Amino acid sequence: MIYLAPLQGFTDFVYRKNFAQVFTGVDAYFIPYISIKNGDVPAKYNKEITPENNTQLRVVPQVLVEDGKELETLVARLTDLGYSEINLNMGCPYPMVTKRGKGSGLLPFPAKIEAILSSYFEKWNTPLSVKLRAGLQSENEIQQIIPILNKFPLKEVIFHPRIAQQLYSGSILETRFEMVQKDLQHELVFNGDIFTVSDYENRQKQFPEIKTWMLGRGILMNPFLPEEMKGIEITAETKREKLRDFHRLMFESYSEIMDNEGNALNKMQQFWSYFSFNFPNQPKAFKQIKKSKSMIKYKAEVEKLFYQLYE
Repeated sequence: MIYLAPLQGFTDFVYRKNFAQVFTGVDAYFIPYISIKNGDVPAKYNKEITPENNTQLRVVPQVLVEDGKELETLVARLTDLGYSEINLNMGCPYPMVTKRGKGSGLLPFPAKIEAILSSYFEKWNTPLSVKLRAGLQSENEIQQIIPILNKFPLKEVIFHPRIAQQLYSGSILETRFEMVQKDLQHELVFNGDIFTVSDYENRQKQFPEIKTWMLGRGILMNPFLPEEMKGIEITAETKREKLRDFHRLMFESYSEIMDNEGNALNKMQQFWSYFSFNFPNQPKAFKQIKKSKSMIKYKAEVEKLFYQLYE
């Protein structure tokens, strides 16, 4: 099983919808976290969570909360929309989130985590999974959390074996994953630093009991990675056609929903920060896209880059 990770600013409903239309291999799509403001769900999340924008077979909304009350508000809204499972974010590493006691900011407070989960399972039967890291500041924080997670009927636990302070740099904490795998009494999902089939095969040999893998940046850089991990062969010609189709759909979508051309261009340039890895000389490709100050120049650069794929 392969999951598409929820990455704020990248795997939005436009990306998820168009990806599913062009590529295969992903078994579940996770909506980047939704949070509460002034006691309610902000309107900015409407397009992300509306059912018509999430027609894939399995879509899981992720929630970011400080306490059980916030979780209850979010779950009520999401279940009203028809979602049949929820994911709780206890892994976001960014200080703007953790300083508010959310995401990885919950990890130093096991009693708070227990209170949130207790409140949830007292009121809801909707399956709940959690996504977390090894800790906020110390990799030992996870040791206090595992016994709490084991008290509740979680659907699964998605574990990124880093601490929040690492963000996405430094090495994966392999010993922490081994410990979690040994002590956790739930289905465990591996998340972190799978960018190639070789990365996957190495982790699979290291953790042969793991059956589900969550990929984020690896898919953004290579949208064929889920298919390649599953042994699906794809010709070079098919890859070129799919990349062009995917770009076209992304461009058309952002051009339609953004309120002006400049914002659409900014979104496409952001998209290319990862998409450029599919082209020869990635740094140069991305630099040329970033230098485009108008849609006319952007389109010209895109055509040049796609032409290189046929050379």
